[in-house]
Amino acid sequence: MFKKFNLKKNSIHIVSLSCNPIPPPRYGGIELIVSNLCVGLGSLGANVVCYSPGEIGIENTRHVKTSESPTPSIKDGGPPNSKEHLRNVASNLAANSIRGDIVLFNHADQYRAIKKMISRFSLAKLNLFEVAHWMDSGLSKNIIYPSFALKKHLRKQGWVIPHGINLKFAVEPCIDKNSNLFFAGRLTKDKGIDIALAACKKIGCKLILAGPDNKSDYSKSILNDPSVIYLGELDYSQIFSQYYHSRGQIYLTQYVEPFGLSVIEAMAAGSPIITTGLGGTGETVLEGRTGFFCSTVDEIARAYEKLDTIAFDDLVSRAKDFTVERMARSYLDLFLST
Repeated sequence: MFKKFNLKKNSIHIVSLSCNPIPPPRYGGIELIVSNLCVGLGSLGANVVCYSPGEIGIENTRHVKTSESPTPSIKDGGPPNSKEHLRNVASNLAANSIRGDIVLFNHADQYRAIKKMISRFSLAKLNLFEVAHWMDSGLSKNIIYPSFALKKHLRKQGWVIPHGINLKFAVEPCIDKNSNLFFAGRLTKDKGIDIALAACKKIGCKLILAGPDNKSDYSKSILNDPSVIYLGELDYSQIFSQYYHSRGQIYLTQYVEPFGLSVIEAMAAGSPIITTGLGGTGETVLEGRTGFFCSTVDEIARAYEKLDTIAFDDLVSRAKDFTVERMARSYLDLFLST
């Protein structure tokens, strides 16, 4: 049973990861959503407390510094939640939360660890929620899913609220698009980059990659291919320029993608999408209107030839469905109604 949440009296405690400050300077999908929730909920009058390392770059958000600086990134072997980070979250929740407060976890390990550090009494007075960012969750209920596909996969009680992003929107179509396909994200096999590369070779274009490299044998073989141009980790303005000038974005997720933030970013820049439609990409991309669903090299090659049929206005309009304001309002409505 939920404890009554009072917007004026209670706080919303948002727990981030230990490997990035808020907002993240470059790559950091979970941390980006945490940052956007802090901004969005704060603008609606909520008392927001963010638990994260380093300094925070967000006004109107009370900050609990869980460590002086972030731990090494996950791609470099760092933990998503260090012991120091979790201990400081737990001690501050126990000392500074009151009955009816909201706690919003953003990683499956967080609740599992913190429930061992806090008394049952302290936890019992709180309303616990978790945003599902991956294929696992620490809570058994009260999950907030970014897509219906992930809810169906995890099969735990909860609600679907799509992510919201503070986007830059292209105001007119690019008149000097290149012939290349662009991918932004982790350079891992579950993103289907090897399939994208095979398709680009068949098409005769370059595959432009941006994102963190985990330096595996998989990524090494791809980055050494002459058909690939690797740009490293870019900031949002740099990524936007790549979306805007590329013929399209290729995002061949091979698993139940929880959401797919870069798909929304690409549409906002007027870049049509080639994706598998797995997970959240099957809900954010509108088949034939903002992109095409493909799983094989031949299907990708055929879709490539049809990218010019996607209307610029449809792409930008669809991206505007995923704003920070809409996400924050949906979260607050949920908290006030439970």
